[in-house]
Amino acid sequence: MNAFRKALRYCWPYRNRIILAWLCAGLGTVLYVGSISAVGPMFGLIFQEPTKGIRYYSRPSAEDPERKEGVLEVSRHWQAKYDESVELFEVANFVVRVHPGIPVVRPQEGLLALARQAEETHKFYAPALRYLAEQLPQDRYHSLLWIMLGVVVMTILRGALTYSNEYLVGHVTNRAMLGLRLRAYDHVLRAPLTLFARIGPSDIMSRFQQDCFLVQEGMKTLLGKVFSEPIRMVVCVVLAVAIGVSIDPWLPVIVLVVAPLVAYLVRKFAVLMRRSSRKALESWAGLMNVLEESLFGIRIVKGYRLEGYERQKFFAGSRRLFKQILRAIRIDAITNPAVETIFTVAAVAAVLVGGKIIIDRGLGQGGMGELTWFFGLLVGALDPARKLSNVSNRIQQAAAGSERVLALLAEELEPRYGRHGTDLPRFARTIEFRDVSFAYPVGDTVLRHINLTIRHGEVLAVVGRTGCGKTTLVSLLPGFFRPTEGAILVDGVDVRDVTLRSLREQIAIVPQETVLFVETVARNIALGAPQRAGEVSREQVVAAAKAAHADKFIENLPDGYETVIGEHGASLSGGERQRLALARAILRDPTLLILDEATSALDEETQALVQDTLRKFVVGRTAILIAHRLSTLAIADRIAIMDAGRIVDIGTHDELLGRCSLYRRLREVGLDTA
Repeated sequence: MNAFRKALRYCWPYRNRIILAWLCAGLGTVLYVGSISAVGPMFGLIFQEPTKGIRYYSRPSAEDPERKEGVLEVSRHWQAKYDESVELFEVANFVVRVHPGIPVVRPQEGLLALARQAEETHKFYAPALRYLAEQLPQDRYHSLLWIMLGVVVMTILRGALTYSNEYLVGHVTNRAMLGLRLRAYDHVLRAPLTLFARIGPSDIMSRFQQDCFLVQEGMKTLLGKVFSEPIRMVVCVVLAVAIGVSIDPWLPVIVLVVAPLVAYLVRKFAVLMRRSSRKALESWAGLMNVLEESLFGIRIVKGYRLEGYERQKFFAGSRRLFKQILRAIRIDAITNPAVETIFTVAAVAAVLVGGKIIIDRGLGQGGMGELTWFFGLLVGALDPARKLSNVSNRIQQAAAGSERVLALLAEELEPRYGRHGTDLPRFARTIEFRDVSFAYPVGDTVLRHINLTIRHGEVLAVVGRTGCGKTTLVSLLPGFFRPTEGAILVDGVDVRDVTLRSLREQIAIVPQETVLFVETVARNIALGAPQRAGEVSREQVVAAAKAAHADKFIENLPDGYETVIGEHGASLSGGERQRLALARAILRDPTLLILDEATSALDEETQALVQDTLRKFVVGRTAILIAHRLSTLAIADRIAIMDAGRIVDIGTHDELLGRCSLYRRLREVGLDTA
């Protein structure tokens, strides 16, 4: 829950909207209770007492002269008052039936009688009943009509307030989640690459999707239902208790005694829901990983006929996720009926007890109205209680999601650009690896005691068997990873003491796996500029493309430089993607160029042209080439031979041929195994 409380801080900037939403909820509660309270006046109209002095006789007998005379007296009274006939029947009993056309009582009289009875017994609602009775029209039907119109108006106003409450809460929660997502995304972008090696992109994507959704739903539940529904329930229960006490002091105890049981059940279900939600989120991340791998490597899947294997993996992950989601659904589904059943049983028991009290004590129609009102308030409390029964489950799901989202924010960051360390002057002398070792968070040591000095303006080729640590070595230079031992110095300055901005602005990288964005061709090239891509002129972009020998195929695209590249550059060939990446590096105008076999996908003719471009481009710059082809070594001044995370030899081509057996073996196989 601590993680969810931290996530709620993102709602604090919008506290005024939250207060307004809660105010709407409070006013809605008043109208909600007012609608329920109309039950009393309605029963006052339906069960009106007759005019004062009129008495009803049930089962009068002929042997009772006094009662018979009383009936006749009533008949004569109405005949004299209205000069109308009053039918008198004798069917084993004497019954007085007033003619339908005679207005028996004033419309408010029944309600006034209830008010007087309430005043005599010092009921708290007596003033409200008297005021309402005095305001009602004279006619019974019109009185009922006005009460019903009042209920409709209160319902419409309550609907408007509910809409305002939900809109404001939705606005706040979405703005809060926008802020949380932006901060988490910025944090991930500034996190070291070890985070991606440990967690993986698919897990991170899952946290931005499913986990953030649960956090948002928890915020919406907490700021909406957790405030509005308890108010409704508490007000209804308090009024019900007050009315129940007026009927009998022990009557409300039946309802209140179930509160601890309900609290225990809700707490038990919440613990189960949190555990289930955490497992479901982890399974969702695993499923995302399977999906990402299969789609990104679709050529391999199809080429090696791995559709069945991938389908089986996806089905297993989906099945595991399905079982965990189904468990959460069962917990969520049983919470509501369990709480509603307990609450309903208590309410029914209270009504039965109250009804027996009224029957035994003969409290009359006023008591019946109180009991009806009491029951109406209990029913009014049942609806918010039912809604609140699942609130704890929603919050526990949000807590599980918050833990995973905020875990990203707890990750250690790279030094913030320009805020830590000194600015590194433009590289002019040497780069030195001084006894550098490195190991990934999960795995063995990759680099072991590397000692290497690279002079400014030198082109160094790094060759070796696959997995010997070549890419990891060059990844240390831009600060993607930090050495676990030793230090890297640029012009005598440890790279850990300089700002990453000043370091990386001097470096251009062309990786073996070319990365292109879903942007236009021109913008993909312009992204390499040290300034913002929007400030790069079209002439600069075209010049870089020509230098990388990419202008010809770009002009043949449907919209030329304005053609939008598909995801991961899927609409281009491997050679075209490499040339665009090389054009991006050329436009950057770096002091240090890192090429991780950037020409491996080019044909011989294009590679020869690019090699010529590189030979001219690296003049006055430092370049590190990870070579997989012999032709790449043609522009290298020195060659470093790596094996098992160590530099076993370094020298010129001729020197290595004479003394390094590993270099000779690599050369014999054409470096293809590197």
